[in-house]
Amino acid sequence: MINLTKEQELAYARYIRARNSVSLGHYRKYNTKPWQPTSDVVCTVDVAGINHQLFEENDGWLEYKQASLAWWAIEPEFRKTERMSMIRGDYGDMDNWREKQPKVKEM
Repeated sequence: MINLTKEQELAYARYIRARNSVSLGHYRKYNTKPWQPTSDVVCTVDVAGINHQLFEENDGWLEYKQASLAWWAIEPEFRKTERMSMIRGDYGDMDNWREKQPKVKEM
């Protein structure tokens, strides 16, 4: 079990609740709530007499973004160092974007 401070526990619990409510990743199959788009705006509303449209915010997605930023700001340091990164070369050559030499000989 990871030892977290009280502040980290609260931020992580908020992040997990928000992630599950927007059904990201493989958590979608366990969620009974309707699907939520991953955008800040759900829809636009055209009101007669106003020359511009009004926007309806996607509160669930905005909460997820705020909760994830709050968690990542106080995330324990060992989680950042243990996370695999292409910059550090953790994936080897399988994700290498360098062009390979052609195997066809010139005539």
